[in-house]
Amino acid sequence: MSSLEKVIASKFKELNKTLSIAESCTGGSICSKIVSNDGASSYFKGGVVCYSTESKINILGLDAKTINNYSVVSKEVCELMAISVKNLFNSDFSIATTGNAGPGKGESNAKIGKVFISVATENNVNTYELNFDGDRKKVINNTILRALELLNDNL
Repeated sequence: MSSLEKVIASKFKELNKTLSIAESCTGGSICSKIVSNDGASSYFKGGVVCYSTESKINILGLDAKTINNYSVVSKEVCELMAISVKNLFNSDFSIATTGNAGPGKGESNAKIGKVFISVATENNVNTYELNFDGDRKKVINNTILRALELLNDNL
């Protein structure tokens, strides 16, 4: 467990707030990092991996029209993922990730390495567009690290 994860855990416990996570391109890795902390059950309510468009619609309740209008890899979809998972778990904060880790463009047609991370707080949703270089593993690992950094910054 990194010191960043320990800082996040301490902040959630100190603030007495809760967290939920919706992951697409990171495939559950952020949830795994969070639960590696002792006492994570005191603040982490749960997470979902909605890798396919179908799962974003069926599990998170996203509108197919929104996905078609903006693309599955978009600011709008990422924000809706964060809001939906926050509501699903009734948490104070949430994180959502969507992006194209490569090697192909996939159904989104987004540039490889293009990622969106949303952090929903009690009052708003902050969404960040990032572009990472490297292979699939590097894009995913950079997304995980940046998501944790952005969560920490928003606490």
